[in-house]
Amino acid sequence: MNDDELIEKVNILLDAQAAADKFSGSVLIARENQVILTEARGYAIHPNILLNQPDTKFNIASVTKMLTAVAVMQLVADGKLDLHKPVATYNPDLPHASEITIHQLLTHTAGFDRYWNDAYRAARSDLRTVNDYLKLFATTPLEFPPGTRHHYGNTGYVVLGALIEQVTGKSYYDHMRESIYQPLGMQNTDHFEMDLPIANCALGYTNDNWFGPEDGQRRSNHFIYAVKGSPSEHCFSTVQDLFLFCQALQTGRLLDAHHTDLCFTPHAAGEQPGVSYGYGFHIIDDGKHGRVIGHGGRAMGGDAFALMYRDLGYTVVVLSNYDRPAARNIYTGIADMLIT
Repeated sequence: MNDDELIEKVNILLDAQAAADKFSGSVLIARENQVILTEARGYAIHPNILLNQPDTKFNIASVTKMLTAVAVMQLVADGKLDLHKPVATYNPDLPHASEITIHQLLTHTAGFDRYWNDAYRAARSDLRTVNDYLKLFATTPLEFPPGTRHHYGNTGYVVLGALIEQVTGKSYYDHMRESIYQPLGMQNTDHFEMDLPIANCALGYTNDNWFGPEDGQRRSNHFIYAVKGSPSEHCFSTVQDLFLFCQALQTGRLLDAHHTDLCFTPHAAGEQPGVSYGYGFHIIDDGKHGRVIGHGGRAMGGDAFALMYRDLGYTVVVLSNYDRPAARNIYTGIADMLIT
C-alpha cells in the first residue's frame, strides 16, 4: 500500500469510529522520518465546545513510563546510577530500598503493585510531588520477592522518579523538561497541574463511574485523577511531541546505541503472549510486523499508544480522550493496513 492509499484508508477508519462516537483524539503516522498523516476527530471539551486538533494535549497515561525510563538510562549512561546496585545505594529511605534494584524497577520485577487505593482517592487533590506519591505506599509490603516475576504496575516508576531527584538534585518534573522535552522541542509535553488553565488540552471522558454504580453515562475524569501526575503516568503530550521523542530515540539523540539497545531488549516476559518488557518499553512480536517497540497507556477517559515499527519503518501515535479501546481500535486498524 502506498502512502496515499494508506492515508485514505486511515481517514475512512477515523471517520467511521468518530461517527459511531467510539473515537475522539489525534493520530500521527510517519514513514521513516517523514510525517505522512496527522488527523484529529472529536472534541477536547464536551459538549461540542473545543474540537480536538493534531496539536491537542492528551493525557498519555502509562506512555509516561518510557519517558521516565529514558531519563533514568541517561543517568545510567553518565555513571550516576547503576542498574544492578540496591536502590539503598542512592537513597536508603525509599520503600524497600535495600531489597530492590533499578533493573527490577524498570522491568516491573521489583514486587510493587499499584497505588490505586483509598489513600490515593483521599489525597488526589494534594498530589503534586514525587514525595506525595511515595507516601501512598511507603509502608506497603511487596507483592513477591524482587526479581522472581514480572508484575506490571505504577508504583515502581515513582521510586525511579525519586532516584532521578536524588542524583540530580532537581525535581523530577524539572529534570524531565531540561533533559528530554526542551532539547527535543517537545513544547507541549509536561506534567501539568490540572487545577490551572491549560491551553488546547483535552479533558478525558469515561463511561466508568469510580464513585458509584455503573450507569452508562460518559462523564469527565477531571475529578478522578491526581491534580498532577507521577513519573509513572498522566503526563500530557501531543502526537507530534511523541513522534519527536521516538525519532530521537532511533537516531541516538537521547541515548547512545548501547543504552538504547538495553531499553529495547526483552528483560522480562510480559503478561500477554508475544509481548516482552525492556527498560520502559514493550517489545511486541506478533509474527507479522517484525519488531514493534513502544508503550501504551490506559486511563479512565484516556487511551494512548506510541509505537515504532522498526522493521517496517513506521511510527504510529494514537491519543484519545475516551476509554480504551478508543485508541487501540485505531492503532490495530492501522497495523493491519501496514502489512496489506
